[in-house]
Amino acid sequence: MLKLFRDKRAHPLGEVFNRYYWLQIGFIALSVVIGITCSAWVIKGTLLKTALEQEMAHYWERLERNPNADLPDTKNLYGYRWEKDVPVKFQNMHLNYGVSRHFIDGKDRMTVYGERNGQHVFLVFGESNVNKLVWLFGLAPLMVSLFVLYSLLWWWNRRARRYFSPITRLANALDNIDWEHQNKEASPFQGISTDSNMEAEYLKQALEKYHQVLSEFINREREFTGDVSHELRTPLTILKGNVQLCQTRYGETKSFTRLHNTIEDMQLLVDTLLAIARNTTNTLVAEEARLSDFLNDLVQDLNSSSQLKGIQINLKSDEDEKLRKIYPSMSKMVFGNILRNALNYSQGSQIDVILQKNKVLIADNGIGIPLPNDAKVQELSGLQLQLEVKGHGIGLQLVQKLCKQLGWRVELFDRQYYLHTHHDLDLENTTGLIVVVYLNQ
Repeated sequence: MLKLFRDKRAHPLGEVFNRYYWLQIGFIALSVVIGITCSAWVIKGTLLKTALEQEMAHYWERLERNPNADLPDTKNLYGYRWEKDVPVKFQNMHLNYGVSRHFIDGKDRMTVYGERNGQHVFLVFGESNVNKLVWLFGLAPLMVSLFVLYSLLWWWNRRARRYFSPITRLANALDNIDWEHQNKEASPFQGISTDSNMEAEYLKQALEKYHQVLSEFINREREFTGDVSHELRTPLTILKGNVQLCQTRYGETKSFTRLHNTIEDMQLLVDTLLAIARNTTNTLVAEEARLSDFLNDLVQDLNSSSQLKGIQINLKSDEDEKLRKIYPSMSKMVFGNILRNALNYSQGSQIDVILQKNKVLIADNGIGIPLPNDAKVQELSGLQLQLEVKGHGIGLQLVQKLCKQLGWRVELFDRQYYLHTHHDLDLENTTGLIVVVYLNQ
């Protein structure tokens, strides 16, 4: 559940650098293209038009001074002049006064046309030369400067990735440690190279020490739990045998029955703790049964406690329920602890146990408790276990571990919030809590 407070998928630092690096290149390249396109448009659309109009005005001034003045004839500008007979290449053209574009000499060119005193003048601008100048003095230097700039940025990016990558790998290794199946002699940080990064090397050494200490602590806890479970089996077996002898000799009494049931509960607890210590359910025996029958037996066992506290326990089962694989000891610990918590601390008058297709709801109508997650929902994780209200025996902490072992999931809801989001439940909308145990398929 704690993973819900983190991102499901965190991007490595190097990946973030690469993403912003190439994104920056893309944006700058796009801005360069747009800038040069706008510059070319301004040059061709405004500056060249003004220049051609001025060239035409200048040529008319020359003609006034010298009627035999030559036409412009340069690399970028040349012209044609006639009086009555239009040149053959222009006969099919619709010539307009002023600046326009015409297809001449195999290319679409910018032209200017004018007429004065019977003289027709047609000037053609060699626009291809301007495109070459724009490329030579505009785009080419800019591309060279960008190439040099981003070569330096690429080199810096490689250096930054080399510096930060070991820290990222150490963080990923720490996040992916499987504490349930980890080997105390194998460090997940051994194969990570720090690339001469002294800070990363110090961090690696500290994490290896932390992993070693924590692994030893976990293994000591498992060994202690396993040893205690084994040691308790013998006296419990002796006690159970003596109680049975007393029942045979003196008959069934409430004291003997209560003592016999307590010893059986203790044996179930020992077996369950041993299964948790070994991190496996192989030591437990599974049964094919209906969960409703199992819950009904549990409710009957708790009747005496519920009557003393003035709380009624109601069981509602699914009519189409099918047989499922049940581990009696672990299942009894799960539902027994939840029901005892409700009996001891809800301060209500009724507990409803509702069995649906793949989940079991245990709802009380008590005072409820403030939940950390905006009073909505909270899984029975370490955060929930810090609540002041403690359960029966080992309590909610054992419930959470057992459910994880069984492949189940447990969540704690505010009753009013749950009923507001689930309208299919026929329950009174009062204060209280609802514990939902999501069963495996």
